[in-house]
Amino acid sequence: MTGPSFDPQAGYLVTAAADFINFSDQTFTNFYQPVLGPVAFSLFYALRSQLIAAPTLADRRLQSTLLVQINAGQNQVSEGLRRLEGMGIVTTYFQHDAQGDLYVYELQATLTPAKFLNDNLLSVLLLEAIGEPAFKRLVKRARRYQLTGDRTGLKNISHHFLDTYQVDQREVVNVPAAVKQAQVTAPTTQPRSLVTTSADFDWPTLLALLKGQPVARDDLASHRELIEVEHQLYGIDEPTMARLIRGALDLATNHFDAKKFKRQVAAHYKQAASSAATPKHEVNDNDSRLTDKDRQLLKSTDNYAPVAFLQALKEQTGGYVTASERNVLTRLIQDGKLPSPVINVLVWYVIADLGNATLKGSFVDAIANDWLRAGVHDGAGALIQLKKFNQDRQQGAVKRSNKKHSYRRMEVRETMPDWSKQDEAARTKKASAAALAKARARQANNRKGR
Repeated sequence: MTGPSFDPQAGYLVTAAADFINFSDQTFTNFYQPVLGPVAFSLFYALRSQLIAAPTLADRRLQSTLLVQINAGQNQVSEGLRRLEGMGIVTTYFQHDAQGDLYVYELQATLTPAKFLNDNLLSVLLLEAIGEPAFKRLVKRARRYQLTGDRTGLKNISHHFLDTYQVDQREVVNVPAAVKQAQVTAPTTQPRSLVTTSADFDWPTLLALLKGQPVARDDLASHRELIEVEHQLYGIDEPTMARLIRGALDLATNHFDAKKFKRQVAAHYKQAASSAATPKHEVNDNDSRLTDKDRQLLKSTDNYAPVAFLQALKEQTGGYVTASERNVLTRLIQDGKLPSPVINVLVWYVIADLGNATLKGSFVDAIANDWLRAGVHDGAGALIQLKKFNQDRQQGAVKRSNKKHSYRRMEVRETMPDWSKQDEAARTKKASAAALAKARARQANNRKGR
């Protein structure tokens, strides 16, 4: 679950992990910055400038100094910090003591380019952020010193450690006190997992669909995380996933080609975003607080993966899904606290009902946390929670002075979304010039009102 908002009056310290000496500015700029965005990128270097030798709790400073240093607002810094944490480049610790709240930000080393590219979630986000041509250039640069061509004739004849160095066996058995002390004081950290296994993806069914195909099961097992990441991001079902995997096989070796697979998924996503999904199941909620229009909306939110749902809403207004919005949705999916239909209701509320041009991470987090506290677990519950909030606000029964964000009156003005009941020709039709002009004018007015 997302932590509390950034508090300017709290204290903070900056420390670094033991392997931070391996941090690479070039890797951080080339691989991390396109996904992090400018505020998170600046925040990291602001934090790094506060590193001091042997920090203690007495060295704390007010977090308001960070706002001044990077010239950004509280909400921007809060979102930037979440991005750094999500990318595994900052680990945040908290405690409350006699001097008040204290946050300790531990800076982490960058992954090597090879490890970054081999991380399915990170490489997918980077590909989406910079596009395939720039991505290929980064890959080529990261591997520029590797031997090209056939390596099968090479044999490793390197000497082993004990073939070269002599170590007193007594010292190995009875480790010297200085070595023991160094090992005790050096914390060991486990690598962070940036994605959780998807519980609703039927792996045995996928294997059955691929039975008799030339793809090796070992290939699938080694790329299972990548396959499930793409499933979570885009809601790709098992038969479609099997077809995409078959299309990603290397014709010469019959091995699974991860890069080709990512390109296939990207192409499929662009095509699927403009076509209706097959309904998974009918929503049957007889709660008297839900109107017929509410139930029609719930059918739509239940049938789409969050990214595809957002894309369809954006196409209605002539907009497009930004890399920042994909990051927001990825973080919600990765957290696993809210099901996809609930996330879709949240997306509809922010984009369609409130008329915002984009999803803002801090605003989305405020709503998501409110729904989690209220125990919302399905789309119907999310709509009911919105109705309850508006009723409470109108009656003046609930005071939310400590909230950084508040909801506007929620009203399902029409059966939503229109594209859920249009035929293929209507769904794929480009927006008219008048519609695009109207959408851009509305977005400009939204920006002026902020």
